[in-house]
Amino acid sequence: MALFQPTWLGGTAEVLFRKHHEGVTDDIRWRLHTSGLTDADRDHFRTVWTQSAHQEWCAAGAFVALQEALLLAGAPVDLLGASGRFLADEMLHVQLACGMATAYGGGAPLEVDPAAIRPDVDRTLEPRLQVAELAIRVSCVGETFSLPLIASEFASASDPLSRKVLGRIAHDEAAHAKLGWLVLDWLAPALTDDERERLAAVADDAIDALRPALADDADNRATYDDILHKRVARPLRQRGIPVVATGFWQTAERRLPAHGPDGVARAVRGHSPRS
Repeated sequence: MALFQPTWLGGTAEVLFRKHHEGVTDDIRWRLHTSGLTDADRDHFRTVWTQSAHQEWCAAGAFVALQEALLLAGAPVDLLGASGRFLADEMLHVQLACGMATAYGGGAPLEVDPAAIRPDVDRTLEPRLQVAELAIRVSCVGETFSLPLIASEFASASDPLSRKVLGRIAHDEAAHAKLGWLVLDWLAPALTDDERERLAAVADDAIDALRPALADDADNRATYDDILHKRVARPLRQRGIPVVATGFWQTAERRLPAHGPDGVARAVRGHSPRS
């Protein structure tokens, strides 16, 4: 374990990075209206934003793994190119989240496992099935589920700085959520019935992994179920992947084989209000 402490190189690296995000941070004034907040409030928000920065860091690791798998599977050039910018997107989100934590008083101490950023996948599978599994875990479930949650945070945020940061993150996540469905549309024609069943088990496992992260937010269960069925389960079934997903608060009966990978709950970001 180690403290999560993102660093900044500056110079040419900073110039190249700014070209990617078109100077989106240049006009941000990192000032918050915190006069009505207690010290405990500030500590809470700087902790939440530090955790968010790490979650964005982990999302970058997930997209790197997916990008590598796409290359090994010989994915179409335009599909690879479309997903290539996602690492830089996530690093921008790390920068934005760190800026918010600093605005609330500085990053909070957060111990993490540096090696745990890469989502597990069964390496004995052929590359195209590794791609499908990662796409479902990272994008079809994780990013698709997180997008409306971040959009909801943006809608409820009142501070201009919080709205600017959350708005940018939500804007990028929309493209990230689309990637998994594009990958499945590319792979679907060649999938066998057995492979579809296994991918359904992967999806149910990924959904199960979200439950602990959202269990404390009982007030929004109906919203989570709506997202699950309309944005995750229905599109999967339309692509011939018979996901169970009987209800977000019920555990699916289908299980992966014992050697199957763990779910990636960290892909869901923003369930703890950040403003």
